[in-house]
Amino acid sequence: MSTDDSEPFSEEFNNFMYKVNQVSSIIHKLASNEKNVQEIGELEAKHYLGESNEEKSVILNEDTIDIKIKNDRTVINRKALLREDNPETQSTETFMEEVSKDADRRYKNKLRRREKMETFKKQATLAFRRGEYEKALSLYDKAIEQIRDSCILYSNRALTYINLKHYDKAIKDCETALQLNENSLRARLLLAKAYYFSGKMNNFQKTVEEAKETNVSELSFINDFVKNLTTECEESTERN
Repeated sequence: MSTDDSEPFSEEFNNFMYKVNQVSSIIHKLASNEKNVQEIGELEAKHYLGESNEEKSVILNEDTIDIKIKNDRTVINRKALLREDNPETQSTETFMEEVSKDADRRYKNKLRRREKMETFKKQATLAFRRGEYEKALSLYDKAIEQIRDSCILYSNRALTYINLKHYDKAIKDCETALQLNENSLRARLLLAKAYYFSGKMNNFQKTVEEAKETNVSELSFINDFVKNLTTECEESTERN
């Protein structure tokens, strides 16, 4: 698995486990014998469940209740915080069991989607190598529907758009790829290529300079890329 693909997956799992720890902290507060701590737990639980639509000023302090809470979307199912027989309370054991099941469902779903993505990506790559760019584009679309945080997928689709002369769409995909991985030299050079063929020379030159600034050790490769790009453009002009 590539670094571009694996890092978002690991980050997503780590973020989820961070949320699990947050909810565990809420449970401990709700189980506290101290009224102030219980009230803080109740406020945090309401916020986590999305039951509060207003911004509140609260500081997570066990001596005073003064917290600033902003609206956020919960990433754990509501069922994980509620008991069927009593929606106001739940044992820590039952709660953690629900969280564990929810985490397992999400993890398995992510794996299934990643497997589908890999299948579509392989098919798209094969179609691209055969020069079947429309077919490759359709397959990359399907791959991205499964996994939307892959720098490589957006870069590959951008290259497909370039070959189909859809330069504006290629530029958009390159920008998305760089948002996912700002250090991707491939995405930045493809962005430069899309600018070049769309006649946006100022943007092209700026992007090449950015590539050089962020990839000092690859200056020779970047210069060769620009040289080959110029040759490719001249040959394309002659054919037309």
